[in-house]
Amino acid sequence: MNKKLLVVCIISLLSATATYAYTGPKSDGDYKVVINDFIDSHVNSDYKKLKNIMDDNSSLNIPRGNKVIKQDKSSLVESLRNNSGTKQNCESDYQVLAKSDALVIARVDFSYHDTIQHNYLIVEKDDNEQWKIAQVYKMFDDIEAPVNNERVTAKKEFKN
Repeated sequence: MNKKLLVVCIISLLSATATYAYTGPKSDGDYKVVINDFIDSHVNSDYKKLKNIMDDNSSLNIPRGNKVIKQDKSSLVESLRNNSGTKQNCESDYQVLAKSDALVIARVDFSYHDTIQHNYLIVEKDDNEQWKIAQVYKMFDDIEAPVNNERVTAKKEFKN
């Protein structure tokens, strides 16, 4: 009887271990899609894409002097809608600074001819397990200005 109990306990222990065992590295998930969509929405003024990836309570925060200006999702999307057709003349890159199963902090850089715009994204899983941008913090680094002002930062593209 004791041997049967011992065998049952060992089998139960092995079953539990197999069920909750490490299964390898976790997938990066869709947060990379959200980051890439953020880049694309900025470069191509795609307000629809931005609207889909931003959480309803999200905001854009920009330091101005000793204050922080906050713009909510609806005004940010509307602003981008008003600039529809504008294509940014910049290079983009991003780096994930920290991540967990529910939160990602990333820095997205847009390099223009005389400045670098850093966007710090806080990307979170919502109640539906979908990755959404919760906060954006936008900051600028000035780099050497061009000798002549012939470079264009953004241009309006008209569709016929």
